[in-house]
Amino acid sequence: MALESCIAFLLADELDAEEYALFGPKTPVITRRIRDDDDNDDDDGGEGDGDDGDKNYFSATVPSLSVLDFQKYFQLTQTQVEELVRLLSPCEWATSKLEGWTVTHAVLASLWTLSTLEPHVSVAARFHTNEAIICHQLNEFCSLVMTNFVDKIRWPKWKEAEVSVSGFSSSIGLPGTLCVVGSCVIPIERPTDVTDPEAYQDSENAYSVNLMTFCDHKGCFTFVTAEHPGSWHNSKVFLETEVGRSLQDDPLNLLHGKHIIGDATFPLSEHLLTPFPDYGTLGEKKLRYNLKVGSALKIVHGSLYSLRSRFQRLRCLQMNTITQTSLAVKTCCTLYNMYLETNNVDVDCLEEHSIVQEPFHELPNGHSGSLGGISKRQDIAASLGRKPKKDSPKTYGRQWYDV
Repeated sequence: MALESCIAFLLADELDAEEYALFGPKTPVITRRIRDDDDNDDDDGGEGDGDDGDKNYFSATVPSLSVLDFQKYFQLTQTQVEELVRLLSPCEWATSKLEGWTVTHAVLASLWTLSTLEPHVSVAARFHTNEAIICHQLNEFCSLVMTNFVDKIRWPKWKEAEVSVSGFSSSIGLPGTLCVVGSCVIPIERPTDVTDPEAYQDSENAYSVNLMTFCDHKGCFTFVTAEHPGSWHNSKVFLETEVGRSLQDDPLNLLHGKHIIGDATFPLSEHLLTPFPDYGTLGEKKLRYNLKVGSALKIVHGSLYSLRSRFQRLRCLQMNTITQTSLAVKTCCTLYNMYLETNNVDVDCLEEHSIVQEPFHELPNGHSGSLGGISKRQDIAASLGRKPKKDSPKTYGRQWYDV
């Protein structure tokens, strides 16, 4: 009943689109209109009728709340929210001593905050609390989610790796592909927990971090990092990630002969394949290869678009430390993977505006790729006209192990 009461309270008000004006015209907003047929009747009530009106609204709204409506407002199913509440209830919450404030309130308020661009002060008013509690509680929620649901973002291995490789091969036509990598920029406030805050400032004097994600064939996040400056080139961010370092130290431990697909901003190697540079002279097989690489990249770009559409707070993350920012971004990615457990997202029809950067091979310290990468890319392009060989699940599974 506590969950239903909180839900009904959240649905009682319509989000005012004018409240989002302060975020600027560059921030795309999908306003969630939440209105009950009897909303306009609120103005007719006199003093002292508020509580009775709320109770009547609760009893009228909760029973009629469909499964789709619940997930539309909170991104997760009611069962998943109840599981969140159950697993996070034993944890120590700083707000647990507040009278009338439960873990259910904390979870729903945090999901609401992450899912909308409603100002924190308005979220606080919605929950009859203050802005400081909403902000502090959000940080707590993100920390607890990442501690208790760390397995929701995991690198594919064993059976999951076989399924991902098979999925890319059958849907895209690129054999041996384990994951695809992409990135976008997450706007933040000036960070206070780094030695050089201005490193996170771009040419337009805005602060941001680079969200770099790796996805499987379904668009599920398998690795996420969001702690490096948004002004950094993808190739530099990639080398600083755990995946990038693992590929340098011992790639067989991570990929076992398979590879990752990335765009031209990443360095070509036998472990990370990129498109052929196109100067208008590519042959048919190389053009076909590039088209398939583009189809693979749509998966990660579509996932990033869907992520930021469902968790709109990522379009204007009001946090001033990189630690809190990274935690919030990873939490949204974790919740998105949970969303995918019960929903299929057609990421092919979604397109995130990726970071506009120079191709790696055109950078002053760039190169055209390793010999192994050039050779492997040529071989795959040449094989696209032939029937691909099936991967051997048994061999792949025996030799895969953790990094």
